[in-house]
Amino acid sequence: MPEPAKLKVFLCHSSGDKPIVRELYRRLQAESHWLEPWLDEEELLPGQIWRDEIEKALEETHLILVCLTPESAAKIGYVQAEIETALQFAKYMPEGLSNIIPLKLAECELPRKLSRWQAVNFYDERGRDLLIRGLRHHAKNFGVVIPDSPVSPSQNPALTPVIKVAEPKPATPESEREMMLREIADLNTSHTRRLQIGDRLSEIGDPRRGVGVREDGLPDIAWLPVYPGGRLEIEEQTFEIQLFYYIAKYQVTYAQYKAFVKATDGYQNREWWQGFPEKYQPQRLDEQKQKGLSNPSDRVSWYQAVAFGRWLNKHMQGWQLTSSEDIGNPLIIGNNAEVRLPTEWEWQWAAQGGSQQREYPWGAWQEGYANTVEAGLKRTTAVGMYPQGAATCGAMDISGNLLEWCQNKYQKPSEVVVDGSGEMRVIRGGAFPGSRTLASCMSRNHVIPHRGSLAFGFRVVLCSAIAPL
Repeated sequence: MPEPAKLKVFLCHSSGDKPIVRELYRRLQAESHWLEPWLDEEELLPGQIWRDEIEKALEETHLILVCLTPESAAKIGYVQAEIETALQFAKYMPEGLSNIIPLKLAECELPRKLSRWQAVNFYDERGRDLLIRGLRHHAKNFGVVIPDSPVSPSQNPALTPVIKVAEPKPATPESEREMMLREIADLNTSHTRRLQIGDRLSEIGDPRRGVGVREDGLPDIAWLPVYPGGRLEIEEQTFEIQLFYYIAKYQVTYAQYKAFVKATDGYQNREWWQGFPEKYQPQRLDEQKQKGLSNPSDRVSWYQAVAFGRWLNKHMQGWQLTSSEDIGNPLIIGNNAEVRLPTEWEWQWAAQGGSQQREYPWGAWQEGYANTVEAGLKRTTAVGMYPQGAATCGAMDISGNLLEWCQNKYQKPSEVVVDGSGEMRVIRGGAFPGSRTLASCMSRNHVIPHRGSLAFGFRVVLCSAIAPL
């Protein structure tokens, strides 16, 4: 068998531990030059049979990290199903090679079935460093060659990032992309450098899923599951959030909105503008300010955002999204689900981590986690330049960069249908010219629906239908 290029690591976890497992995944992604973590919600594609894909990933993996908390360790189904599956695959490893590491995400008792393996505490910094050292040790046992880490410009801004190898070779576009994506995962990377990286990715081609356009011309949306549902109070009204829905990982990009504008049945098709005031059927399109393909689509009004969602919804009819979670019937577009703007309660639920009720997607305010006025950039960056600021569901830039339109009215939050009234619609999430206060998950703002701005953008959700759009 040829020598593997990277150490493949499977994250075995209970659904209730998703938030901290995402943190673990992002930490491992920072070592992507030699390490390849596998997490179901990051790897599964729409329409795939998740059980088959998980088994395939387990067959190909070198190491299984069995994630444990007091809740999951006590959960009979987790111990008897997921852990048992990991043990089954461990039997087929070559003699002398172990492929299981029990990983404590919080202080808990180690299940008896895992007691033969040395556990690691991921909940303290020493344990996190120990995990990386342990993975490096296992990588050598599996024949994985670990290249030197790239030089970080945050350590010396005068240096151009390069990867040290035994025989230096000219940097290829692929190696440059990989290097820059590792760089944005570094908390020490400056705001200015993040802006530069986003601009460069727009120039040479952005490899990230969810940023560009598919071969068939449709926007390549990276859908993230949000669950479980719950209740949220807004303006003294209580709203029910459905058990399970999807939200786009990124704000809709300039490349993706251009696909709508250029499509033969796209922007000029009056079907997408029905219900708006006659003079906005269609609305005149303002020129994009930041024209990098990976930048969020700016100067977009509520009407224009709704029209995009209608167009995408029509082209995705029949698509089915499934998850590895046991959540009942799958969402099928055109049957029991649609693509649209989020209501503000769906938006806020995803932003605040559901019942965690975080003030910001990552928790308490921290400098360097979002593109707000405090960053001093005075313009948008490409989407996803602040992975440390992601919500627990994985949504990027849900605070900062651009404000995001929501489906419902501001003064009458329960009214979500399209009409010609011109009443204020809700816009959320803060933006590059706004302060951190406006970027709070709970901050509400309102704008007339025909107005676009340098600070206005949007993202879409895949949700149960709320009303005909």
